[in-house]
Amino acid sequence: SSGINAEYGGIADIHNGSDSIVYGGGRSVVVLQKNNDLYHTSHYLPLSSPVKAVVWVKQTTAEEAVIGCEDGHVIMWNTQENRIICKHSNSVIYVDSLTVQGICYIASSGGDSLVLVHRIDNPGDPSQQIASIQISRSGFAHCCALTTLQDAVVLALGTDDSAISLYDINDDTVLLAKLQGHEDWVRCLNFRPIASGSILASASQDHYIRLWKIARQEEGERGDGGFQLKVKKFSLRGQEYSITVENILLGHENWVTSVRWMSNGMMLSTSMDKTMIVWHQDSEGLWSENLHVGEVGGNNLGLFGGFPTADSSILISHSFQGAFQAWKRTDQGCVSLPMPGGHFGPVKDISWAPSGKYLISASTDQSVRVSAEWTERGWYEIARSQVHGHDMSCVDFISEGAYVSGSEEKVLRVFQATSTFYSNLRAISGCEVERDESADVIGAHIPALGLSNKAISKSDMETKIEHTGTATTKDYDIPYQVAFAPASLTQPPVEELLLQNTLWPELRKLYGHGYEVYQCAGSPDSTMVATSCKASKQQFAAVLLWECDNWTKSRQLVHHNLTVTRMKFSPDSSFLLTVSRDRDWAVWDVASASLVAASPPKCHARIIWDCAWFKDGSLSFATVSRDKKIKVWDFTEAHNTTDKWSCSCSRRFDAAITAIDISVTGVILLGFETGEISLVKRDNDQISVLCSVERAVCPTLTINTVQWRPGSEGTEFAVCSEDNNLLLLRVLLTPKNEE
Repeated sequence: SSGINAEYGGIADIHNGSDSIVYGGGRSVVVLQKNNDLYHTSHYLPLSSPVKAVVWVKQTTAEEAVIGCEDGHVIMWNTQENRIICKHSNSVIYVDSLTVQGICYIASSGGDSLVLVHRIDNPGDPSQQIASIQISRSGFAHCCALTTLQDAVVLALGTDDSAISLYDINDDTVLLAKLQGHEDWVRCLNFRPIASGSILASASQDHYIRLWKIARQEEGERGDGGFQLKVKKFSLRGQEYSITVENILLGHENWVTSVRWMSNGMMLSTSMDKTMIVWHQDSEGLWSENLHVGEVGGNNLGLFGGFPTADSSILISHSFQGAFQAWKRTDQGCVSLPMPGGHFGPVKDISWAPSGKYLISASTDQSVRVSAEWTERGWYEIARSQVHGHDMSCVDFISEGAYVSGSEEKVLRVFQATSTFYSNLRAISGCEVERDESADVIGAHIPALGLSNKAISKSDMETKIEHTGTATTKDYDIPYQVAFAPASLTQPPVEELLLQNTLWPELRKLYGHGYEVYQCAGSPDSTMVATSCKASKQQFAAVLLWECDNWTKSRQLVHHNLTVTRMKFSPDSSFLLTVSRDRDWAVWDVASASLVAASPPKCHARIIWDCAWFKDGSLSFATVSRDKKIKVWDFTEAHNTTDKWSCSCSRRFDAAITAIDISVTGVILLGFETGEISLVKRDNDQISVLCSVERAVCPTLTINTVQWRPGSEGTEFAVCSEDNNLLLLRVLLTPKNEE
């Protein structure tokens, strides 16, 4: 999963035939496929650069997309191949495409002040550049759109001088007209063909939508005496055209970020005021609001774009926080639909619940999200347990339904699942997990100007209703104004519920570190938590041990000289393994908080990023480092602390290893700085590679954490990475005689 990038208008598109959605998420292109009004992820394409714009090729039944990247590349992609069309010398801003009589036209605007147009005559043919437009004053084209007038291809550009320029790009590039009227940047352009020409809708940051009618001149004038302002005239292939302002629409209270024509003749617009409006034209030609949907409250910054399905029955928008929102139109009104989504910042850490039924992930988008499988429909976000004011750095389960997390602050926070979460998990995933049946907490809320999730109990809700009779008035003796209302769900929650109704209450804050928290780990027996912070001196590199029963700091483990990058408790919780940027590892006795063993000098040549224990009772463990090596250390029962564990085998790879986990069957899962993923196994004194995950599936940036799913017997694992991705992968086992 990956959230959609925070880009205006052109970062997502919907196919006018299959209703498939393509969008840019981090450095990946993701395709969502529709099935019975619900979407699920069907394709995933990692790229080497962040995606800035993406659009389906129009006027074709094939699912081909044009992608614009931050490194300037414009790429055409389908499920079989992808190829580079052109390269701007700066980031791509917007792309559009159109197919006319089998010829594909591709327009792209870039930060290099150029708009390039290419054509592909036949599938598989190389692209040919047919136009290059320099925007004056080193400006930019914020959006572009292609259409046809009498089989001639016309390009519209919304530039940073708040004007719209029309170009003939068929033979020579000719400026046909420049349309003035908007008072701020034009963010989106969309054409609708009509018998006499085309209607161009333009959305602007001045809060207005303008409709421009481009028609053959003999039909461009109204003979009924009605008022209509003539704007421009131009000639194209011997035919005279006129451009008139058909209408000016005001309904949004903030920037209008996108506009789309619908198949039923209506028009859809989105805005930074958090709303979508469906516009309808009556028999007299007047436009008015037919439907107004969106968000009320929450901490969303607005809608960055939107589009309808082919039959106009479902309206879909996307927002700053990387989420899609979908509304289905029914006879009774609009119904919100669940949509796949994900983090919109690098995912720093993940942790499986001990039961393996759900997964939490922490990201620099300042949230911790809970994902679970919707019965037979794939994985969805079912709760946003923590929305923080700092970038998250680490998270780990302490017990079923309780976790500890750290961020770019000196404090760690402990959270506990609510009874509402458990009941919804059972309804959505069909699974039961052990929990404290006496728990009275049903939800949580964040007070104004606060960072702590405050618990809401059943007794609080009963008291509130007793004093007020409603769930919304404010004259009651509970010290908060509640947007929360317990909701019984049978499907994953929509974005509005995720923002307001799925928080977990904060149980405790853990103080003690002198700098920003870097890593945390919970013991398998749920009795201890180990934490570390960023450090450049030994006194700050100490690992703190916390007792879970009373949350007191029990011990301080001093040995490392630089930041402790990972900590892992042994399977029986008796030992703690720590690795550090100082290239050393250490093993500690948890009960006595004493140093049991330390690494020999120069055990690794570079930073040790991660470590993992074998789960066969041997007390062996493995470490991985930036020196591209994995080393396995076996217990020797020596008396010297530097000899109690000795290196029994090692292997060097082609890239730095940043993450490791070991399954109950002994399969070692490795994540690399390049985003690659490999499965290896120890064979006596050698480490052999079992397989590597196909590169087309792997992330493109550093893998931060890999973790086998509990109970999967080494067949399912999760991966999180710097390119905003959270991946769940399954290992398909093949009998040896079939290899």
